Amino acid sequence: MKTRVKNAFRTAANTMSVDLYSSGSLTNQMGGLGHIIQNAGTGTVGGINSSTYGFWTNQFREMSGSGTWSKSTIKGDMNALWLSCVRGTDQPDLLISTHDFYAAYWESLQDAARYNDPTTNSKAVAGYTALKYVNADVIFDSNSNFATTGEKIYYINSDYLYLCVHKQANWTQEEDKVPVNQDAVMIPILWMGQFCSSNRNLQGVLIDAA
Repeated sequence: MKTRVKNAFRTAANTMSVDLYSSGSLTNQMGGLGHIIQNAGTGTVGGINSSTYGFWTNQFREMSGSGTWSKSTIKGDMNALWLSCVRGTDQPDLLISTHDFYAAYWESLQDAARYNDPTTNSKAVAGYTALKYVNADVIFDSNSNFATTGEKIYYINSDYLYLCVHKQANWTQEEDKVPVNQDAVMIPILWMGQFCSSNRNLQGVLIDAA
């Protein structure tokens, strides 16, 4: 039973990771980044229709052409969207990318790299342990578009995103339930909450939708 409970929590954690990027279209699924930061910048989030209230639209940029982006061009599109997401001292602090865009950005930095071993100068080391863009950390996650070739980068300003959780259903393990028609025990594990934003206008997404 202890093992099954542990596995249940692991499965729930994996499901939560997917839900954080979701559009909230499935039953009992919270609205994730796909709901808050939409490809066209529109949508109704938190009961506010951005078609009626323009201040509630998120920033977005679609690359020109169809699959014509490359390591040589990706930084130009990233720069353009970055400027749209900056307001005074407010700016994105995290970029979450699908693998393909992350690889293109990574390769664009490697082109200008100098290879040396800082201790002995006897080895050439290619690659970086972490990437940044301006002041923002850059990471990749296939869940961001549910594929490694999703062609998407989320521009996140975490000051205006938060996870609202019901205090009585925060991975709360309930009392064991015994069914009347079988020799078994059911252990309910409850989570209730929603991914929320207090300012969509400072969030953005870079896509190649074609």
